[in-house]
Amino acid sequence: RFIEERYRLMPYLYALADENSRTGAPLMRPLFYEFSDAFDAPCEQPTTFLLGNRLLIAPPPNFESPAEYSVCLPAGGWYDFWTGAKIRVVAAQDSPHAQRIKVAPSLGRLPVFVRAGAILPRQPLVQSTAQTPHGALTLDVYPGDDCRGVIYADDGHSLAYAQQGFLRQIVRCAQTDDGIIVQFDGREGQFQPWWHAIEVRIHGWRGAARADLDGKMLNDHILPVLGTLAVQIDDQVRPKRLSITRNQRQP
Repeated sequence: RFIEERYRLMPYLYALADENSRTGAPLMRPLFYEFSDAFDAPCEQPTTFLLGNRLLIAPPPNFESPAEYSVCLPAGGWYDFWTGAKIRVVAAQDSPHAQRIKVAPSLGRLPVFVRAGAILPRQPLVQSTAQTPHGALTLDVYPGDDCRGVIYADDGHSLAYAQQGFLRQIVRCAQTDDGIIVQFDGREGQFQPWWHAIEVRIHGWRGAARADLDGKMLNDHILPVLGTLAVQIDDQVRPKRLSITRNQRQP
């Protein structure tokens, strides 16, 4: 299960590798790397780490123990990676910049949390990095402050990326009074990706919705997905604005 999830997350991991090559930022990070004021002695968690700046992985402090344990999350919103549900937390009395959540160890469920404001790119399941995925690229949107994500791709084996043989695109989101806006920036590079469609999935959405892409209605493209709202659109190369609004109740 975890190996397959790694393959689905390859677009996110590859974007982190691109960031590392350009800035030196590590893929695996201690919590203080992103939250320097959030953790003090009572909240030290030697086994907890970040994957990029959006995913927090919290294995048990004692790998052999079946006992429930407490995880300190930095202040701000967090989502459960596996369900997409927003986490309900309790303020940590011993650390003013953190929140606590109780976790029970399980062999089949590693505690992974997504930072609110993340946009995670995912791909259909493959069995090796040499296999080309088939289907749409998925963008999982977890609304919150500083909402953004990066799509990156290249051929994976040559130095063509040094001669514009790459694809890099920033995607942002902003919450409105009646919905959410997903903004695609213009794409950098000349690499042609394997995907031709993008499925945007908004986590934490409740109720019916309307969608439009730069004014073009996309109601027929809204897909039923449990606990989320999903909208299928064509691949976007140029700047585009996807607006999703809640349907108003009829009197």
